[in-house]
Amino acid sequence: MRQLLILLSLFVCASSLASESDTSSLDTLTVKPVNVPEWFVMDGQLEPVDKGTVSAQTSGRVSAITVDVNDVVPMGHLLIEITNTSQTAGLDQAKAAVKAAEARFTDAERQRQRMVTLVKDGSISKREYDAAVTASEAASSALKQAKAELVQASENLGYTRVVAPYAGIVSNRYVSLGETVNPGQQLLSGYAFEHMRVVASLPTRYVDQLKEDTPLKVTFQNGQSLMLPTHELFQFADPNSHSFTLRANLPKQDTPVWRNGVWVKLAMPLAEKPKLLVPDSAVLRHSELSAVYVSADKGFVLRQVRLGLISDGQVEILSGLNDGEKIAKDAYAVIAKQGGHYAP
Repeated sequence: MRQLLILLSLFVCASSLASESDTSSLDTLTVKPVNVPEWFVMDGQLEPVDKGTVSAQTSGRVSAITVDVNDVVPMGHLLIEITNTSQTAGLDQAKAAVKAAEARFTDAERQRQRMVTLVKDGSISKREYDAAVTASEAASSALKQAKAELVQASENLGYTRVVAPYAGIVSNRYVSLGETVNPGQQLLSGYAFEHMRVVASLPTRYVDQLKEDTPLKVTFQNGQSLMLPTHELFQFADPNSHSFTLRANLPKQDTPVWRNGVWVKLAMPLAEKPKLLVPDSAVLRHSELSAVYVSADKGFVLRQVRLGLISDGQVEILSGLNDGEKIAKDAYAVIAKQGGHYAP
């Protein structure tokens, strides 16, 4: 209470000095309401659009691991290599089976073509020709099966080399060098850093105010802000919080600048409202009290005001000033002009 009385005394003294000094040369401004958009600010978190876990698709022993957690890898980079002795043998066996099937099909087809003329001449019966046709078709089917097994064997050999499906960051490793793995066993987890998005929860009361073309503003912890033109709002509410998940994609990045899991602020514009804004330099502050110099007949009068938000060097005046009143642009210039002293 004593501090408040001292501060009020300082205000009175400063007001008296301002009215007695020549302050006509100081810059003033007329306070007028300005339409300023309201923002609803949400806590958001960064997450990748694409993330997943790579699993083994064949069995074998891990012979090489080229990456570890937190490594940045390009698309197609070799991640893990599995021993391929049995897979190579299976591929060689499949190749040999294809060659044998091709030889049988060639022989069967040659026999069928030879019998075409013989059956026309009556040298052989229709039954014998039909048997040759059946043998040729069977050889053709066997060849197709052998080729399919060759493709499968080639795929199995390819599964021994696990490569990155996209440029990303390794977030977890589940196997060690020399470990035996089986199909379906998890190997590595990671996410693509090129495409990130902001995920936030939008309360139900703001859902109707969010339109498809409503731009959103994301503000990072370092103060950087971006306008995001597109977003996606879930069609269903969370059963626990009764809010709706809101996602907005960030621009593509070539290097991992925006990090997975970081908290940011996601702002949604609301309807504009008239506000009284003054420059931050026009406000005197001491503890929890604030004031401005209002132009009067014989100089300036110090008046207490209640402040709102500060943005881009402008301070919102909630109460204490009226539309059309004149104030000093620089409150401390008034103090300097009058020769007084104000100790904040």
